[in-house]
Amino acid sequence: MKLTKAILVFLMFLSPAVNAQDIQVIVHDSFKYEHFTVAEIVFDFEVINISGQTQTVFEVRTINNLPANWTSSLCFGQLCFPPELDSIVTAPPFPEPPLEPGDTLITSLHVFTDQVSIGTANVQLQVGTLRNPNDRIILDFVATTDPTVNVQLINKLPQDYFLSQNYPNPFNPSTMINFGIKEAGSVSIKIYNILGSEIAEVVNDYFTPGTYSYSFDASELSSGIYLYKIISNDFVQTKKMILQK
Repeated sequence: MKLTKAILVFLMFLSPAVNAQDIQVIVHDSFKYEHFTVAEIVFDFEVINISGQTQTVFEVRTINNLPANWTSSLCFGQLCFPPELDSIVTAPPFPEPPLEPGDTLITSLHVFTDQVSIGTANVQLQVGTLRNPNDRIILDFVATTDPTVNVQLINKLPQDYFLSQNYPNPFNPSTMINFGIKEAGSVSIKIYNILGSEIAEVVNDYFTPGTYSYSFDASELSSGIYLYKIISNDFVQTKKMILQK
């Protein structure tokens, strides 16, 4: 089994930690495992009981748009359930017990692809508690094996423009850059060296309002500090990134 960082996997989520009334969800790194003819893309996250009461947590898969021969599975810890199962809960017949105050539930979404076809999967999970079943945290995931896909729409209608710090940072050789566009318009993202000389324009297109993720590959660059700058309508912002080979 070969383990690699899932560079071509984009997590559709605005923040690594989001709260509902009773729980907090923290999203971790995503990884890609290669098993002979099958690739397994794993999105890890945890659910924390932030209330003062015991909570029965549920997860519901509400969108499962997959290419042919792909499947997705919901998992508690190391135990993954059959692909046809759209909901799981921390109560019998499932093995995980309800969460006591402060307890953490380790959970994940696994997308299984074949190693031959190129495609993109869209999976949405909703996480909540039986105490407040209508107060849910929505997680939207995109997993793609298409090497030509660089920019992915990850959320609609941000409240403002933003340019996030790249992740991971330092990185080698690829990193993710998230940005939000409040109003439709042209978007340019350029890379500069520490002296301010332009290295490349990696994004130059018209975008509708939304939050996007770009995968930047710096394989051909040398180790060092670089700047990345976004210009969209009247919004301009620059941040630093560190390439460490």
